[in-house]
Amino acid sequence: MNSPRGHFGLSRPAVARGWSAVLCCAVAVLPWVTAAGAQSDGGIQVTVDRNQVALGNQIYMTVRIDGSPDEPPRLPELPDFRVVSRGQHRSTQIDNFRVSNSTSYNYLLIPTRAGTFDVGAATAVIDGVEVKSQPFTIQVAAAEDQGDERDRDLFVTASVSTDQPWQGQQVIYTWRFYSRVPVGQGSIESMDFGNDVVVEDLGEVRQFQATMEGVQYSVNEVRKALFLQRSGELVLPQTQLRVEVQVEQARRPTRRRSIFDDFDDLLGGGGRWATKYLLTEPLTLDVRALPPAPDGWNGLVGDFDIRAQLSRRELQVGQSATLEVQVGGTGNVQLLSEPGFPELPAFKIYPDQPDANIDRSGRRLAGRKVFRRALVPLVAGPLDIPPIDLVYFDPELGEYATRSTGRIDLEVVPAEGEEELMLTESLAPTTGKVAVRILADDILPIRRAAAGIVSAAPQGWRLWVWFVFGVLPPFMYLALLTHHRRERRYAADSTLRRRQRALRDALSASRKVRSGVGPGSAAEASGIVRRYVGDKLGLEGSALTPSEAETALVQAGVDGAVAARCRTQLERLEAAQYGLAAVAGGGGLAAETSTEGLSDLIRTIDRQIRGRRS
Repeated sequence: MNSPRGHFGLSRPAVARGWSAVLCCAVAVLPWVTAAGAQSDGGIQVTVDRNQVALGNQIYMTVRIDGSPDEPPRLPELPDFRVVSRGQHRSTQIDNFRVSNSTSYNYLLIPTRAGTFDVGAATAVIDGVEVKSQPFTIQVAAAEDQGDERDRDLFVTASVSTDQPWQGQQVIYTWRFYSRVPVGQGSIESMDFGNDVVVEDLGEVRQFQATMEGVQYSVNEVRKALFLQRSGELVLPQTQLRVEVQVEQARRPTRRRSIFDDFDDLLGGGGRWATKYLLTEPLTLDVRALPPAPDGWNGLVGDFDIRAQLSRRELQVGQSATLEVQVGGTGNVQLLSEPGFPELPAFKIYPDQPDANIDRSGRRLAGRKVFRRALVPLVAGPLDIPPIDLVYFDPELGEYATRSTGRIDLEVVPAEGEEELMLTESLAPTTGKVAVRILADDILPIRRAAAGIVSAAPQGWRLWVWFVFGVLPPFMYLALLTHHRRERRYAADSTLRRRQRALRDALSASRKVRSGVGPGSAAEASGIVRRYVGDKLGLEGSALTPSEAETALVQAGVDGAVAARCRTQLERLEAAQYGLAAVAGGGGLAAETSTEGLSDLIRTIDRQIRGRRS
């Protein structure tokens, strides 16, 4: 049967059988090689994929440690780079029956500015001895010095509406991501402007097409409104974007394809995805201080207006009318507050809760706030409400401005009948004790006997109905909601889910292990202990060495003797797994691979970890 791709016509089962055969041979030889080999001398080496890069690109750095490091390496100071960890990889090499282990720590260096930078030595501790790597130099070219690289496939930009704003003025920050290649998931990992800047989002992410120098790009735009809280020079930090980019795998036409090319085609096709980190340039703003403020200014900076209206202009004494004052505009609308109302001695005034509305969907942050007062005139005749002033700072003019409402005139006529606002009337206007006549009641009659009091609580069968339909549903809802949130939390946090299930899974697996001294039972028992330690501590258990397991347990608060017992048992199981029965102690492994032996060790470790965390 012909294969869909490649010149050798290998089917997927054939490739799988070939790799399975290689794997079986490696597994068969490994125990013998392990018994005869020894660990190599420790050392540290730092390598980079390139030491000359253009600003906006990144450098892949690998720190390789030969031997078994006591802890991860300590990197040198890198103030001009953003450092992103890309995980680690362990490998084992066999050369002339000599086994050597090495651990590679991968990092991504993202330059933040152009220049030539000296990278110092990285250090590591191997078997208690500190080793250092060789220093090297990295050259970072500016974006305008990229030459042919200026025709970039993807890049980010950041700009502001003005670089000399007034303190408190609204500054529009626009961030854009340009791309003309297939991209996957992307996220802005840092857009922090510091404590001196108040940030408001302006709508959702916009997507559109744009043409730059004849090249069409797909653009994603993020807009934010910034309000600078202090004067002087202010630097807006760089914004970092992490995005997955599809990279085509280049093939040399002069080289003949091999079996590995066909195997790669079967697994991944002709392309791969790479992670790119893009940075914007930092922006420097010269924030101008506001001039001395006049009376009545409450902190508004922008363009605002004020309007006032009365619900009716003709009313009687004792009747109410609603005065509505609207203040709104663009700028720092978060500071919209009640303007200074004038004195109105001819009215009783009853304030109401204001209504606020902030619009973040436009090109600028805008908002409006409505303040209401219920006015009740106390006297008849022509009355008026004086103008209400609003003082704000106008950044366009560079000075304070005042806007006012118009004067509102109204006509008040005498009330019909008795005065509505007075509830009592004096019968003897003399000093001392005064007799009064009640004109109106506003409370219910007072009951002086217990017979007039009726319990409102349900009784008899009504009590059971109220309990079943009124009390149980809320409790059931809260219980289901708590269970649902816990399940969502476990589903979202794989590390937490592993830690919660570590003990149960380990004990369940230990009941099924085959007790004995053979390689099969030793491998099962070793795997159970490693998985338990990894799940409980949030590590990759299958890759833990006995010494790494002991170190991790001690750091988690486990007693040193218990951690050493775990390391010793793992070493004995590992030796038995590869056929070194004499080294393992022979029949002594029967107890360690038994259900009771494994359960006792795992329960002891779990109790100490839980005791430390509690």
